[in-house]
Amino acid sequence: MRRDFSKCPRCHAATIVCKSFSGAPSEYWRECTNCNTYVNTYMPQPHQSAVHEDTHRYIGNFGGYGTGKTTTSREEVLKHILITPGGNTLIGANVQSQYDQTIRRELEADLPDAFVRDYSAQKQYIDLWNGHRIMYRPFDDPDKLRSYNLSMFVIVEASECKPEVFTQLKTRLRNLSATIPEKDTDGNVVMTRHESGIEVPSIEFDWRKGIVESNPDAGWVLEDVLNVSSEITRHGRVYDEYNLEEETKDDAIASHVASTDVNAYLPVGFIAEQTKNKPAWWVNRFIYSSFTYAVGLVYPHAVTSFQPSRPVSTNLRRIAAHDYGLADDSVFLFGAVDERRGLLIIYKELRTNDRDIEELAHIFLEGCKDIPMGMMLCQPLIDPKSAAKRDYEKKTLSTHYEEFGIYFKPGQVNLDARIYRTNSYFESKRVIIYEDMCPGLCKELRGYKFPERTLGNRKQSMKPVDKNNHGINALEWICMELPSNPKDIMYGIFDKHGRNVMSEDEATDHGIVPFELQDDDYVEAVGDNAGYKHTTW
Repeated sequence: MRRDFSKCPRCHAATIVCKSFSGAPSEYWRECTNCNTYVNTYMPQPHQSAVHEDTHRYIGNFGGYGTGKTTTSREEVLKHILITPGGNTLIGANVQSQYDQTIRRELEADLPDAFVRDYSAQKQYIDLWNGHRIMYRPFDDPDKLRSYNLSMFVIVEASECKPEVFTQLKTRLRNLSATIPEKDTDGNVVMTRHESGIEVPSIEFDWRKGIVESNPDAGWVLEDVLNVSSEITRHGRVYDEYNLEEETKDDAIASHVASTDVNAYLPVGFIAEQTKNKPAWWVNRFIYSSFTYAVGLVYPHAVTSFQPSRPVSTNLRRIAAHDYGLADDSVFLFGAVDERRGLLIIYKELRTNDRDIEELAHIFLEGCKDIPMGMMLCQPLIDPKSAAKRDYEKKTLSTHYEEFGIYFKPGQVNLDARIYRTNSYFESKRVIIYEDMCPGLCKELRGYKFPERTLGNRKQSMKPVDKNNHGINALEWICMELPSNPKDIMYGIFDKHGRNVMSEDEATDHGIVPFELQDDDYVEAVGDNAGYKHTTW
């Protein structure tokens, strides 16, 4: 719906863009040239309207980059100050720069200068003609918030603040200018008796408001706001599922979670530019607003793959990987590939430390005894860094193992690719891990996290914390060695054009019958598990 703001809605005279408090033309406000009417031309998008219309006392305004959180919060402040004469609004963040360059800058570039009666740069406040005061404060010390009497507060970059800030501000939200007392038919204020015996006005309308604005993050914004919300509204392509406990819901709190794609005003190609060469966890957290990824777990869905152990069919091909450690753990991880079901089964881990190569070689060979002859999918995998020369004789770690008849091949180096592939296996439910047989790996997966995000540090690493991940490294090399779907493993015959002539269509076209010289015993043992169609003679 398009609206004509060029004419005054009251007297129909022409309107012009008014001067903002910052001195520049206001972004949204226009003033009538005849009757002193001011018009706000802001037209919220659907996800912003949902926040503006939410009547809960405390609102979690969460979203990825570019979702318009700051604009939404700014317009909530403008609405509140204009309908609340004599109120007090407090805006802050952990450090001053976080609100100076965001909501304060936008607010003062939009607020009509004619609304402002007084301003103190030293005390950081703006007084309006209706008696409302807007204050700016850093929230680095929650104890400094004890003396305020507020009708509204906004916490910018809330995840950077201490949880005590939210707790303290809730106790400060007691300014009755944002309320209307109930009145009887004669126009008298209805009084109710407080449990202390004092009579107090009965409140009919109450629009005191607290906004918690943040990117999806772990910590108190998750535990004290999102997880206890009475309602959570998703906007855009937000894939997280929220399981709210009835007994912990707070009727005063609601949350809105928006993904970047909800903002129709972003530049063309914005999302593609931001996600290019970014790891999956970053995209899920900062574009699709995933709190699951924001907790910091590298593999947030890993626990869904944990199962009790079962016997592993001898018909399944095996794959193994080894991450070497001396003071740290040395881990051998064993997997079985069920190509028919498209499933990787991690069925065993061997974990030890402070062992020499001969002892480790013996442990690995013992662990391989249950693998039928010829059923290894490929050479066992090892840390690619183990190809570096480790002693004066210039021998690699792999070379030492070769002396005991074990021939490793290096796993994939690229960590981002490994995390993306392994997360894809977890999310598509293409891997199961026998928890009772791989307790060390399961423990690692539950605690494997990215480092805490540091605001403003452009050199902040996006790599996981490199500790307690020896079993995880082995799992990643295994997943990287396999296709994205284990069903796609092919042991085929290819023509000069690279086409798999063992597929049904190609085999028909070429007159080729796969395995035509194999006997029935081999087909029974291997064939159906590999997903082949066989003709035997």
